[in-house]
Amino acid sequence: MFSMLLLVLSLAGCGTGSGLTKAEREAQVTRQVQEALDTRHYTIAVDWMKPLGGMPRHVSSNYELTVNGDEVISYLPYVGEAYRLPYGGGKGLNFKGTIENYTIEYLTSNRVHIEFTVTNVEDSYNFRIDVFNNGKSIIDIIARDKDAISFDGEMVF
Repeated sequence: MFSMLLLVLSLAGCGTGSGLTKAEREAQVTRQVQEALDTRHYTIAVDWMKPLGGMPRHVSSNYELTVNGDEVISYLPYVGEAYRLPYGGGKGLNFKGTIENYTIEYLTSNRVHIEFTVTNVEDSYNFRIDVFNNGKSIIDIIARDKDAISFDGEMVF
């Protein structure tokens, strides 16, 4: 029992030895976010989805949106009404596509707004993403043939 307590205490002490203050950690995350946005290479891990007209839902899987230059990889859940589907039901928001009309706007000192469009054989999607200095992100997706949906998540490094 004593050895188990000693092990727990020693492991608890391992996480506090980063040597960075809270302000230094926040500055480091801000730099990482800025670099990711500047290079257009980032991934946002999603933990909440907000369907149009529905209640927010916690997402328990590894859903994410990845931007790699001019390519987007969308692995996101979809709940909502689809007005037109391909035979077999389609792939929802699970696709890889080419980004068109990518714009980035610095709204405040801690908030960036990104917009781009992706068109594939199923639909046309307008992505609107707000990213904050701490990596927290809000993704709004407006599709031509589906109800809009939003996601909350965080950049992963």
